[in-house]
Amino acid sequence: MHRLHVKIFLWFWLGVLVVTGTLWSLTELSYTRADDDRRWAEKYTPRVHLWARQEMQILRREGPGALDRYIGSFQSDPGVLNYIFDADGRELLQRDPSPPVLRLVTSMADWPSGTPRVDADERIIAERIVDSRGVSHVVVIDFPGPSVLNRSVVEFLSPDFYAAFPDRGWLIRAAAVLTVAGVFCFVLARHIARPIDRLRLAARNIANQQLHTRVDASVLQRKDELADLGRDFDRMAERIEHLVTAQRHLLADVSHALRSPLARLNVALGLARQRNSQPTSEHLDRIETEAVRLNKLIGQLLTMARMDSGLDLERPTRFDLGSVVEEVSTDADYEARQRGCAVAFSQRGACAVEGAREMLRGAIENVVRNAVRHTEAATRVEVSLECRHEGDRARAIIEVRDHGPGVPEDAVANLFVPFNRVLNDGVSNPERTGLGLAITRRTFEVHGGSATAANAPGGGFIVTLALPLPA
Repeated sequence: MHRLHVKIFLWFWLGVLVVTGTLWSLTELSYTRADDDRRWAEKYTPRVHLWARQEMQILRREGPGALDRYIGSFQSDPGVLNYIFDADGRELLQRDPSPPVLRLVTSMADWPSGTPRVDADERIIAERIVDSRGVSHVVVIDFPGPSVLNRSVVEFLSPDFYAAFPDRGWLIRAAAVLTVAGVFCFVLARHIARPIDRLRLAARNIANQQLHTRVDASVLQRKDELADLGRDFDRMAERIEHLVTAQRHLLADVSHALRSPLARLNVALGLARQRNSQPTSEHLDRIETEAVRLNKLIGQLLTMARMDSGLDLERPTRFDLGSVVEEVSTDADYEARQRGCAVAFSQRGACAVEGAREMLRGAIENVVRNAVRHTEAATRVEVSLECRHEGDRARAIIEVRDHGPGVPEDAVANLFVPFNRVLNDGVSNPERTGLGLAITRRTFEVHGGSATAANAPGGGFIVTLALPLPA
């Protein structure tokens, strides 16, 4: 029920069903009402003709009082009213006639004597009687008529209603209308929804870094707004591809261009050390330190360029994530001992994932080493790995917690932004480039995962890394 074409189809089909049912109901209602009026008139007109003559004889011989008693003695149907009017339009039985009865009596002035007049809509029958003395009276019988709803329900439930369709042809016609309407509505719904599905597929490919993706030609050949949307989408995708490609090329070209003079600088530095005097040694050490930092920065920039281009994900492999995290933890623990702290690793269940093993290892190592760098002395960094199944999703969750001072709340959201460095007492650490956590998040995102961070309750900092498990 969440597919657009299914919703469109059901609404169209329901609309056709409602319109067809309404037209059929109105047709059948008018047919059954006319037929019912005809049967009612055939049934009661002869009776009214007989009653009118009998009542006029009693009125002439015995008077209105006897006539009233006579009518009360044979009238058994509840709601049936009997009126007698003289030539001046006065009701002789002292009853209050309804407006439809009065209108019918008024129209009886020129009506032929002895011929009943029927108002089937109001269920009234009237007849003008002229006696031997030439005195004219109008006898009116007012029958209670059922409402249209009650009449239709009664007739629908009665066998006579279905007897009008002995071959059940109406069922065949109704089924044919619904079938043809269903096929037509389904084709129309698919005609509308198919281009949207293809646009959605193109958008998904763009999001998966397939920037060369364009909308299917069948969408562009349409002569409606969806074709215009497809052409606008293609222009957007072309512009995005151009900008992203240009940015990747610029980053890679700048990084490679910096490597060449850096290499020559290192050569010159080595030659200077061979000929240096003691007073210049300190300056050479400083040059070497800065060259190492620059080389590390260029390496990180190249790593981000490779991830953006997707080169490291061309041949993903399946591997045990637990062994990778344990290896990183062991290496970090060796370095942590020099600061009087430790790294502890725990795992719940085996977690096999797919992706670029070395890229993920480097991303995890960035987080663990960062935790070792900021945890307090005589504490330990806690690294855990767990496979979690949440509904239809199965993910490997890596949590890295240190026991350091944490991060200011207003700086947590920018931790994964490239070149962002957290200030300690208003001063940034020149040793940090601000690319490590940015590379980590980017690595996990290109693998379909995520990287989040938060201050831990009770002190310290927690970084959570998540990877989807293969089906």
